[in-house]
Amino acid sequence: MDPSSQASPRTLIRRAYFNLIGLPPTSAEVAAFENEHVANPQQTMTKLVDRLLASPEYGERWGRHWLDVARYADAKGYVDAGEPKYPFAYTYRDYVVRAFNEDLPYDQFVREQIAADLLGTKDSGSLAALGFLTVGSRYNFFPHEIIDDRIDVVTRGLLGLTAACARCHDHKYDPILSEDYYSLYGIFASSREPSPDQWPKLNDHASGEDAEFQTKLKDTSEKYRALRAKLRQQIQNELRAWSGDYLRYIVQSTPAHRTQAQPVIRTDRGVIREVAAYASGGVVRWRQFLEVKQPNDPVLGLWRRLFDLKREEIPSRFTAEVSAWKASGNANPLALAVFENETIESMADVADVYGELLEGIETDWQTKRKESPEAAGFSDANREQLRQVLYAAESPATMTVDESEDLYTLDESTEVRKHFAEIERVFLGKWDTVVPRPMVMEDRVKPVIQRVFLRGDSKRLGQVAKRHVPAIYAGSRAREISNGSGRLALAKGIAHRDNPLTARVIVNRVWAWHFGQGFVITPSDFGVRSAAPSHPELLDYLATWLVKNDWSIKKLNRLIMLSSTWQQLSVDRPKYRKADPENKWLWRMNRRRLGFEVMRDSMLSVAGELERRTGGRPTEQRPDDSTNRRRTMYSFVDREKLPDLFRVFDFPCPDISAPSRSETTVPQQSLFLLNSPFVIAQAEAAAQGLGQESDGAEHGIRQLYGQVLGREPAIDELALAKRFVVGRSELKVSSSVKSSEPNPWAELAQVLLLSNEFLFMD
Repeated sequence: MDPSSQASPRTLIRRAYFNLIGLPPTSAEVAAFENEHVANPQQTMTKLVDRLLASPEYGERWGRHWLDVARYADAKGYVDAGEPKYPFAYTYRDYVVRAFNEDLPYDQFVREQIAADLLGTKDSGSLAALGFLTVGSRYNFFPHEIIDDRIDVVTRGLLGLTAACARCHDHKYDPILSEDYYSLYGIFASSREPSPDQWPKLNDHASGEDAEFQTKLKDTSEKYRALRAKLRQQIQNELRAWSGDYLRYIVQSTPAHRTQAQPVIRTDRGVIREVAAYASGGVVRWRQFLEVKQPNDPVLGLWRRLFDLKREEIPSRFTAEVSAWKASGNANPLALAVFENETIESMADVADVYGELLEGIETDWQTKRKESPEAAGFSDANREQLRQVLYAAESPATMTVDESEDLYTLDESTEVRKHFAEIERVFLGKWDTVVPRPMVMEDRVKPVIQRVFLRGDSKRLGQVAKRHVPAIYAGSRAREISNGSGRLALAKGIAHRDNPLTARVIVNRVWAWHFGQGFVITPSDFGVRSAAPSHPELLDYLATWLVKNDWSIKKLNRLIMLSSTWQQLSVDRPKYRKADPENKWLWRMNRRRLGFEVMRDSMLSVAGELERRTGGRPTEQRPDDSTNRRRTMYSFVDREKLPDLFRVFDFPCPDISAPSRSETTVPQQSLFLLNSPFVIAQAEAAAQGLGQESDGAEHGIRQLYGQVLGREPAIDELALAKRFVVGRSELKVSSSVKSSEPNPWAELAQVLLLSNEFLFMD
């Protein structure tokens, strides 16, 4: 197959404008380019590409591409309690636009989106990059689903790996173990989102927050913190005062020691905090606390000795184990005394004795606290040693306010979310003047000890997932996590120049955004079950080239657009189409329909109605509202109630990372273009003042063609249009119902807006 010839200058400039800034060129820009192109085609094309890459509209066009990958939305999705809107999701959108305009190296772009808070930057603007993780759906605030969504957007969006398959079992095809999935799970479980009042202000915005706002924010935040502090105290009290219930539950939920069919989740005192967020419920904390105890531990050594035995061995070995514990010289005399005269048949009996011992110490301590509030502990060393089981830093009942979140019941979690939502509403109430803030994340004080969920069930815990970034995500070698959540290690591993996936995945996406289809036709799945790359050597070449050229997306765009492949005609060639109907081998350029945003923005542009204001909070006017003149990317994206118009024109579902956009042809699209008040309003604006010239209709027709299509009308087009507008105008004059007759010039403008020439990119 031979490549197609180079496209005409007019086709090239329109293609370049739509590809890079998502807007059509003016007729004057087309004419100037055509004149220059004749003398020096390559130099003229280079100047055009460089000028468009430097345009502020470039970031808006290419930022919208990335927002599909990042499953961006301005609302959280379904929530049964709380504010459905994100107050500051738009700061992530603006960060993406700025990153593309400033040509932020892609590896830095990746690092900032995962761990901007850990990179030591002083620019608060870069913290908005964390929206990549935080603008996803909230899944009614179910933590396991939120973390799964974050794993999915990172692995599919940045690495082209369907890692979420390993949530329930080892990946059936790709080398991703379930333990690898939960190593990532532990990274995100060890991170948290602070409340909005703790988000830093973006440093490039002036303050507009009045005293009333500050007071309301302070009051609302204090109520939120007071509630969380109260719940923390309540949870700590339960884990201490009900310690026997937790010990009994652990025994009855351990198959080797249970003596009844099911553990009792509801006791006379209340509901056991079994497994809550991130598998860190009260039972888990007690179980992990007991697992690390040694056989000679002063208080819990006997528990460790007996728990390691088989159930049938406990009655016969009990006395010997007590003696061995006593002989070690470490046994607490009070703990030893309660067991020496007991008859123990199972671990259930052991739990009863330990429970009575610890609960009695807690009762005594609370009595002493009332008598002597200043007391720091028992004066008796043996009693204090028992108290430390419940109050030491490593005790399961000792936790920070943030850690206590993991143990909330559903009702408690709902109540906290309502208070959190009140803080968000304070910001939304002053949306016009409030200083924007990035939706940040931060590391927890203590990383989560993450276990594998057997078959994805958070109540069935397997082995501890190693704290590391597996090699499949980090490139050639695994990365150990020495401190913090591990997000920084993950970000560095993904963005490392030796990672074989990161550069290839973004190069494949960029190619698809230019040609309509990438080398790998599944942009978010580079697994072994996906189709092989159509041009593997070219994919490798461009990926290597990108890394060597400072990970510059602008330079990559420039390289592609100045190639003869990109500049080909899109004209069909039946012989080649028969051999390669999908144009896999790129024997021509693909003709493509404009996406919804580009189509709508182009209508506003040619009508002279486009508002060029950039950034800031989204407009809540519908995109088909004729008074909404902002670029479409600034429309409010409601995850739960996505406007039907978005769906009709193949806007991707913002619930998940979108690998690409589908392309459908349905009647609703044509009906919108024919009947929508928005389209009619743009046609009327484009036709404003036409037909009033002294030299007749011809000048108006030429002006309208140049304005909408960027060219002169052909002879037959001119004659047809002239006959139409003159005939319709005469009919309008002679009609007895003049006011009901549409403006023929507006009708002609709408015809041009509906034409394939306007709606398609050659």
